[in-house]
Amino acid sequence: MFELFLRIQHKCPNNDLSRKFPGARISVWCNSGADILEIEADGLESFEGLQRELAGQCSRLEGRVRGRIISKTYCQDRFQLVARTCMCTRGEETTSTGPIIERYNFMEVPPTLLMGGWEHYRLVGFDDADMKGLLRDLDKIGPTEVLHKKSLHEGVTDDTFLLSLSSLFGQLTEKQMKSLVTAVENGYYEVPKRVTADDLAKRAGQPRSTFEEHIRKAESKVVLAMAPYMMMYARGPGVHFNAVTRDARATVGARLMKQIAVQVSGQPKGLERRGRMTY
Repeated sequence: MFELFLRIQHKCPNNDLSRKFPGARISVWCNSGADILEIEADGLESFEGLQRELAGQCSRLEGRVRGRIISKTYCQDRFQLVARTCMCTRGEETTSTGPIIERYNFMEVPPTLLMGGWEHYRLVGFDDADMKGLLRDLDKIGPTEVLHKKSLHEGVTDDTFLLSLSSLFGQLTEKQMKSLVTAVENGYYEVPKRVTADDLAKRAGQPRSTFEEHIRKAESKVVLAMAPYMMMYARGPGVHFNAVTRDARATVGARLMKQIAVQVSGQPKGLERRGRMTY
């Protein structure tokens, strides 16, 4: 059993949408009857263009499925929208990856991620012999690249558990995300460290205290976001949300929820007023 990450470019309305708005990140959840698109745009112009494009697509779906934009949100300089549509069978010009994935006994782990005109898939396979046929047939409908392949030793349940990227990183500000990515790329978290916080701060043109504050807040938000999954993964007795440590009277779960609430309510009031607009 193995996990396979690949990407493909082919004729598909959703893929065309990604090519037209290469800076957007589109997550697609499909049940063969309808697609749910969760889109994060890279700016206001792209955000408005995506709305117009999706509105046009939805208007052409009469008689098949009722397409519509479900919600639009602006928060912390992030432009996000969710739409319900089904464009996967529109016209003969469309090619489909689904039948090929099923033909070679692969399981797709949703969502499909679209960025820059590429569809990114995460698949679980059971026989290496199937991979050759899969790639051969995918290449017939569009350029296909294997990004990563690894064996699954502990079974599918743990290794393919769905984890939303927005749930992990959605609370980070742009400065916090940039600082965290810079730290990772330059070896700040390696043992031993390849770079110091002082070096990174100088490269970013910031005081060390400012850079470290961005890093600490980013780390805290990411760890708190991962906490529920860590609690589910931990198999040791007494390791769960109801455990009480010696240094705290509240349970682990209560303390985490309190910290998360502080993060959410601690957003600048001006941003809260003009952001978080849900239609």
